[in-house]
Amino acid sequence: MTSSKASENPSVGDPLSNQLLRRLPREVLTTLLPDMRSVALGLGQTLFDVGDKVDYLYFPERGCMLSLLSGTEDGSTVEIGVTGPEGFAGISAILGSNVSSHRVLVQLGGSATRIKTNVGRRVFAEHDEVRNLLLRYVHSILAQVSLCNRMHTVEERLARWVLVTSDRVDDHGELPLTHEFLARMLGVNRSTLSLTASMFQQARFISYRRGKLKVVDREGLEGVACTCYATAKEYLDDLEN
Repeated sequence: MTSSKASENPSVGDPLSNQLLRRLPREVLTTLLPDMRSVALGLGQTLFDVGDKVDYLYFPERGCMLSLLSGTEDGSTVEIGVTGPEGFAGISAILGSNVSSHRVLVQLGGSATRIKTNVGRRVFAEHDEVRNLLLRYVHSILAQVSLCNRMHTVEERLARWVLVTSDRVDDHGELPLTHEFLARMLGVNRSTLSLTASMFQQARFISYRRGKLKVVDREGLEGVACTCYATAKEYLDDLEN
């Protein structure tokens, strides 16, 4: 499903739960309001595929999370970055391209604020403060892409992935995730993922039941996760300064 298929619902949504939109200058936000639409995004929905035209920028609201996926040599996909209420999807358009270089998949369903790309580009070009804010976020995404790769162990990447996802859920609640979906995100086979998740559950780092995963021992997971988790988090924290 492409971006044009996302269903608009102007009666719901909280645009200011997105940190980037909340930090826009008041006069810019006022100008954008007529062009902002709240859309419902469903788990597993594809917003852009590789080569798709980027017609809209998506700013996830609280509880919503998107995955950036890249193709591998064997034809499968692997997650290379995520964005949630701290950022936006559609960075190719902001960087001057009309098409997406990645697949963008809804990892945690929820609401997002959608803005037409031409509107976003105009505001980006006209306001230095907006341009600096968005480019700093793009830098953090590029850091994610370059930092974590398949040279890390499955254990390190799964721990990082669970932590990153948990960070974007209110009250660090349950995550609606299946082993099949997790394996797809990490680019491993399901049996490998199931074995690793079972090890985490036996170590009481997580609990998992009927497609619901919950972090039990956050410090334990942080001890296993690759250092990319802490480094990428520093980039995002820097956006608040």
